[in-house]
Formats: sequence, structure tokens, C-alpha cells
Amino acid sequence: MVTVLIEVLLPIAVVASAGFALRRAFPLDLMTLNRLMIYGLSPALIFVALVRADLSGPDAGRMLFFAVGVLGLMALTVWISALGLGLRGKDVTALLLTSMFMNSGNYGLPASRFAFGETGFTLGVFYFIMQSIMAQTLGVGVAAAGAAEGGRQAWQSICYRLIRMPQIYAVTGALALRSVGFQPATATGLVHSLFEGVALLSEAALPVMLLILGVQLGAGAPLVQPGMVAMATTIRLVVSPILAFGLARLLGMEGVALGVGVMMAGMPTAVNTTILAIEFDTRPQLVVSTVVVSSFASLITLSVLLSLVR
Repeated sequence: MVTVLIEVLLPIAVVASAGFALRRAFPLDLMTLNRLMIYGLSPALIFVALVRADLSGPDAGRMLFFAVGVLGLMALTVWISALGLGLRGKDVTALLLTSMFMNSGNYGLPASRFAFGETGFTLGVFYFIMQSIMAQTLGVGVAAAGAAEGGRQAWQSICYRLIRMPQIYAVTGALALRSVGFQPATATGLVHSLFEGVALLSEAALPVMLLILGVQLGAGAPLVQPGMVAMATTIRLVVSPILAFGLARLLGMEGVALGVGVMMAGMPTAVNTTILAIEFDTRPQLVVSTVVVSSFASLITLSVLLSLVR
């Protein structure tokens, strides 16, 4: 476990701590940083990773299906827990947001590279793509369903967010480039130069992701509803990877694919859930508290988890 902490999580903590310190020292504009990542670096990262990836094996398709399956298992877990505890309304919505959507981007992608190398990183990208799509569609629906502004407005918001997602166009562009036989290693000319420019942009994505994670945590938040926060954190960091392991074995995943999938399922709550919680007024302080607590607690839980799945 100590080896995992030093080899995998310590490099991540170093960069995230720099972002944390910068946020404490300067009034950084978090919205601008998020837009830089969402509309600039993240699409470049996905595009380059898919162009370079080996898509001939079954692991890519399994990872996409696995990501959806984990999300469904988390929704079922929250629904059963809510019935048992008598929770309803916005408490259930907040619990769904914090349990279903994990930080597979800012945290998960760097961790997949440090823990499992380039093969693991590529599989992590597939998980991240599916999570991003689900968060921007189903996540909006979940948040809207717990608010007064549900119904038609919720569907309009979902469609609007979906068509604005640059990740979708990055995937489409990468698949189109692959379909015409483009090979980065042997390509020359204008197309190769353009690709190298996008590749250079993509190389900035992982460190900036970690800096943004640190900046987000550096903003701080008061701890509210500690019982609910503890419950949501336990579901996200403990229950999720256990159920994910069973699902992965059921799908026939093994080796690096199994390790990456289970690790991604054990990531802390996604930071962008706070945006949905604030926009639809679904217990935003509870969601923010869970993001902060689960992010710090994950240093321990992921150390244990990675020592097992590696």
C-alpha cells in the first residue's frame, strides 16, 4: 500500500497541492479554468488518445459498457438505501449525484497512467468519455428531477448541453481520421503537422487537470449534514469498487482492464456535480461537502484499492 501511495498517488498529490496552494494565495477564476479544460484540453486529449489507441481488442467496448453498468449499480444502491432510510426529495437527488458520478477525468486519468501505463490510460479515456456523456445527460436529468424546474425544461437543458459537448466531436473526429487510414507514426505533410499541434495541446491536459482539482479543493467548503456526507462517501469510495469488481468479472474483464475499471469506480465524487447541484438547487452544500471529503479520503481508499488490483 505504501508503494502505491508513493508511486501512483504522490505524484498526483504534488501537482494537486500546487493548485491548492495557488488557490489559497490568489483569487483564481475557477470557471475560466474549467472552461479551458472542458473546451480546450480535454477534447484534444480524447482526440489524440483515440487516434493513437489500439481499438482491435474487446477491452474498449467492454469498458464503455462497464462504465454504464457501474452507474446503474450506483443508482440502484442509492435507491435501496433511500428506501431503507426513508429519504426523499432533494436528499435522494444529492445522494444520486454524489454516488453515480466519479472524478474519472481530473483524478482518474492521471491515476490510470501512473498505475497502469499507456494501455491503462487509453482504457481510462474510454471510461472517461462514457462518464462525461452520462454526466452531461443523465446527470442533468437527475438534478432537474429533484428540482421544481423539471419536465420539459429539463429535457431542453439536456439536449442543449449534449450538443455543446466538445468531447462528442472529438470522438467523431478521431474515428473519422482513423477511417481514412491515418497513422501518426508514418504520416507526413499538413495533416501530420496539424495532428502534432493537437497532440502538443493534449500533453498539457493531465497536469492542468490536477492543478484544477487542487484549485477546486482549495476553495474549501463548510461540512454540512455529516451523516449524509459519510454515507455518500462510503458508497462512492467503498461500495462502488466492490460492486464494480463483481461486474467486471461478470463481463470477463481481467488484467489491466479489470484494474483500471475497478480503480475508476473507486474515484471520489466528480467536482462538476456541484455545478448541477447549484443550478438546480439540489442540496448544493451537501454535494460540495461530499466532493471535498471523498477527495481527501480517496488518498487512503485508493491506496488500498490499487494495492489489490495492481
